[in-house]
Amino acid sequence: MKASKVSIVLLLLTAALGGIFIGRLFFMPVMPVAPRTIELQSGTALSPPRPLPDFQLLREDVATAGRDDFRGRWTLVFFGFTHCPEICPVTLAMLSGVRKSLEAAVPGGELPGIALVSVDPERDTPAVLDAYLASFGVGFRGYTGTPDAMREFATALGVPYQKTPMMDGDYMVDHSTAIMVINPQAEVAALFQAPQASATLQADYLQLVSAAR
Repeated sequence: MKASKVSIVLLLLTAALGGIFIGRLFFMPVMPVAPRTIELQSGTALSPPRPLPDFQLLREDVATAGRDDFRGRWTLVFFGFTHCPEICPVTLAMLSGVRKSLEAAVPGGELPGIALVSVDPERDTPAVLDAYLASFGVGFRGYTGTPDAMREFATALGVPYQKTPMMDGDYMVDHSTAIMVINPQAEVAALFQAPQASATLQADYLQLVSAAR
């Protein structure tokens, strides 16, 4: 009889301990997992990536564009303008070269698009952007809109720019030369400040894409 009582006590104790373990297993707070940090050679990876703000602009093909225009593909984004004498054409040519080099390194679905967002919407109409970007090759899109819409979009992304009057009555636009990488979820995944080099930009892009797979 004593042995039976001991067995019953042991069974009850085992059940109680098991209940405590299961309760802790299923009801204990879940510790958040820290976002993976990506170390880039020449840029800064955002962890976590920063969602693009809502916006409504015009593309070079006169189509209305919003945040969904950046979903489903990687995009290299540069803020500039078609009357820019040096920095913009040099940067766009460099980005075109990076895209061409990546053709042999990534599947077609991971090949980045290239977007020029105008900081001079008064002169950069969709038609002007279309003609300008055609000289840099395939994969380019241009974005323009009202001055207020462009300013709001740039400010939301932390991109400064301002007009600078010239002696002849014309003007130039001082602007950021940063390049942004937008991931297929329409989020800013990385930022590259000047100076940029095609080799390191390409290597960093491959690292970003690989980490997102």
